Amino acid sequence: MSTEEQLALAVEALSEHVVLFDADDRVVLANKVWRELNKEVAEFTKPGTRFEDHLRALTEKGLVPEASGREEEWLRERMESHLNPSGPFELARQDGRTVRISEQRLPNGGIILIISDITESKRADQALRESEERFRAVVNNSPAKMHIKDAQGRYVLINPLAAELFGFTEAEARGKTTHDVFPNELADVYVAHDQGVLDSGKAVEQEEEWHREDGIHTFLTVKFPILNFAGEIIGTGAIGTDITDRKRAEESLQKSEKILQLRVTDLEAAQRRLKEQETNLIHMAEDLKVARDQAESADRTKSEFLATMSHELRTPLNAILGFSEVIQTETFGPVGSVRYRDYATDIHSSGQHLLELINDILDLSKVEAGMDELHEEDVEIPDIASAVLSLVQQRAEKQGVALIWKLQDRTPAVRADPRKLKQILVNLLSNAIKFTDTGGKVTLRISYKGDSGYMFQVLDTGIGIAPDDIPKALSQFGQVDSAISRRHDGTGLGLPLTKALVELHGGSLDLESTVGVGTTVTVCIPAERTVDPTCNPKTAATSGRK
Repeated sequence: MSTEEQLALAVEALSEHVVLFDADDRVVLANKVWRELNKEVAEFTKPGTRFEDHLRALTEKGLVPEASGREEEWLRERMESHLNPSGPFELARQDGRTVRISEQRLPNGGIILIISDITESKRADQALRESEERFRAVVNNSPAKMHIKDAQGRYVLINPLAAELFGFTEAEARGKTTHDVFPNELADVYVAHDQGVLDSGKAVEQEEEWHREDGIHTFLTVKFPILNFAGEIIGTGAIGTDITDRKRAEESLQKSEKILQLRVTDLEAAQRRLKEQETNLIHMAEDLKVARDQAESADRTKSEFLATMSHELRTPLNAILGFSEVIQTETFGPVGSVRYRDYATDIHSSGQHLLELINDILDLSKVEAGMDELHEEDVEIPDIASAVLSLVQQRAEKQGVALIWKLQDRTPAVRADPRKLKQILVNLLSNAIKFTDTGGKVTLRISYKGDSGYMFQVLDTGIGIAPDDIPKALSQFGQVDSAISRRHDGTGLGLPLTKALVELHGGSLDLESTVGVGTTVTVCIPAERTVDPTCNPKTAATSGRK
């Protein structure tokens, strides 16, 4: 076998796309993968074909997006770089792939061209950048102070709040140690905490005091180990929550308790001294009892909420901690076991559930604080209804609940915040599905009247609510059954949040229910939000099952 034949076989076996041109810039040798890459212009890949003719065929076929509209100019630029190669460059193809092209002039005057498909690498880089941007957005906008150090105690990340407290920008602090940032006495304490995390592999927490413009603030800081894929500790992280208000409330409560005790003592002394004022004291005691009952009721509501949140947050967190420990200790064998993939799914599900709870709390807080704004646009109701039904369809199927929707024909668009309108309907449908047993049904009914506007109704055949319990169901954190023994998960935020979002649109929410029969929730959006009373003819009457 000749050297040329051996070379041809070697080139043919390469995974990269390889083509060899002679001194006249004609194809001498090309491997199979290059021919397959250019199968749309196969006749211009054969030996003897000029490279310029090959390029022109590609542009005529529209296979080079960046040449669109400037074909001749692009051809001149590409031929210049081809005949005078100076280094690899990237090129996007019409089929969505990205390739890296390397060209080199040979001693005989020919040119060798090598093309590598870097599509997956580019996608991975893009995914990594997006992930880093999301992480950075969370860190930079967090109300907690956050920082990360490497195993040598050097700062690799601090968020804006931490930078404010430290008195350094992130750029200034990055790469520095604790002793570079803080006085020695304070730095020794922080380093000891870090070392405790590194030695034990467990999280530790402590209270820290920081000076801010409005005075001294107390932060509860949790420091925790950061592990690599091998389970080795590669650094420490810290998240500090401002608990100043809580501390002040505790101090105020202690002062109030002391004052109350003094008052009780004074009352007892007065009772011993002034028996004749017994009647007045009885009335006073009754007033105090009412105040006490009100305080106890408020305290019970708080306690029930805290118990609910404890239950809701602890359940997913226990799953995260438990399954993470199984993976870390490789209980079922080296990483790669199918069990680990299942556990990873459970971890993701639990984290998603926790995120949904936190989002509900944040959304309601924003509405109450008057910080939430409507981002209004013209919304087509059939589009919103279809999107919402698609979101809850899987849950309905899983629970064995029939999902039915009815939409009046020729409905006009409405001026609203599409995300919040979608959130209203998703909350109501999800709630209805959750409290409807297998075999039941949930109906979404949408109608419009010119004088009153839109009416959205969600009807279910679920467990229902007693009339006396409806105000509690619509109150913040209110739950009809016991927070500990109830059968269904939830924080009691769904209906109050939905009601707040409806009222933000100037609408109203009404709830009617019968125990054991079902519940109907009616949302009305006022007529003044209608974009055009002349209905869009494309929105024909729609109904059916999803």
